[in-house]
Amino acid sequence: MKSLFYTLLILGSIVAGYDYFLNPPGRKIIFKSLNPPKQVKTAPLKTTIEEKPTVVEATPPPAPIMPAVVATPKPAAPAAVAASSGPKFDPIEALTGNWLNIPPSAFPREVKLTQDAMFKMSVGASKISAGAKVIALGAENGMLTLAPTATSPARAQLPVDGTDLKAQLNESYEKWKIVRAEELKAIAAKKQQQTASPSASTASAPSSSEVDSSGKPVRAADGSFPLLIASMKRGQVTEIKPDNVTGWQEAQPATLLGKNGWAVKVSFNAKTVFGPQPAEAQALVVNGRVQGWFFIGSGEEVP
Repeated sequence: MKSLFYTLLILGSIVAGYDYFLNPPGRKIIFKSLNPPKQVKTAPLKTTIEEKPTVVEATPPPAPIMPAVVATPKPAAPAAVAASSGPKFDPIEALTGNWLNIPPSAFPREVKLTQDAMFKMSVGASKISAGAKVIALGAENGMLTLAPTATSPARAQLPVDGTDLKAQLNESYEKWKIVRAEELKAIAAKKQQQTASPSASTASAPSSSEVDSSGKPVRAADGSFPLLIASMKRGQVTEIKPDNVTGWQEAQPATLLGKNGWAVKVSFNAKTVFGPQPAEAQALVVNGRVQGWFFIGSGEEVP
C-alpha cells in the first residue's frame, strides 16, 4: 500500500509541476488562478468621417474680346523738314567694301608707308623704309600696288594698313560729306520752293511722242525717253542729267501707291567722294507723268 501511495504522490507531483511550470496560461487545470481573465469581445467602433461638401468653383466669365488696334502710319515728313535733319551717309567701309573694293578713281595718289616695302624690278629689288612717301597705283582685295615714283617701273605689294591710305580717304570723305550735305540741302529747298510757289508752272500734258495710249513711256530713236528727259530739264531730278546717263532700259509694268504704272531703269554716273561712279535708278511713271526717281536697291529718292 505504501508503494502505491508513493507512486500516486510522485505522479501527482509531476502533473502539478507540469501544470504550474510548463502548461501555458489559459490552459492550466490545477492552477487556474494563473490563467488570464477572459476578454469580452466588443464590436469595433466605426469612425465616422465627416464628408465635406464638394465645392465647385465658378468659372469666371471670359474676358471681353477687345478690337485690335492698328497703328496708323505717320505721314512722311515734308521735304523741308527732312532736309533739316541732314542727309544720311553710309560709312566709308560700306563704300569700299570694307577696304576690299576701293574704287579705281581713288588712284593714283601719294601715300606714306607705315611699314617697310620691298620694290622689285627686272634687275633686282630695293627696300624703302616706313615713313617714306610712295605712289599708290591701285588696290585689289585689300592689297595696294605701289611704285617709288610716278614714273618708276618698280613695284611693291602691301596691305592697305601698310600705308596711311585709310586716314587720307577718311579725311577726304568727312570733308566731302559737309559739302555734299549743303548741296542736298539747297536742292531740297529749291524743290520745296517750286512746289509751294503759286506761280510755279505745272508740267504740260504728255504728247503722243512721250507716252502711248496706255501711258507707257515711248522711246526715241537714240534709245532715250523724251518723257524722262523733260523731267530732268524741269529739275524734278538733278543728280541724273541727259549728259551723265549711260544707258536706258525698256519700260516695265509697275505699281505705285496702288496704281498701275511703268518703271524705267536708267544707268548713270553718280556723284561720290571718289568722283563719278556707276549707279542705277528708276523713274516711276503713272498716268503718263513721272512721279519720282529712286535708286535701285536702297529705294531712296534721287536728289
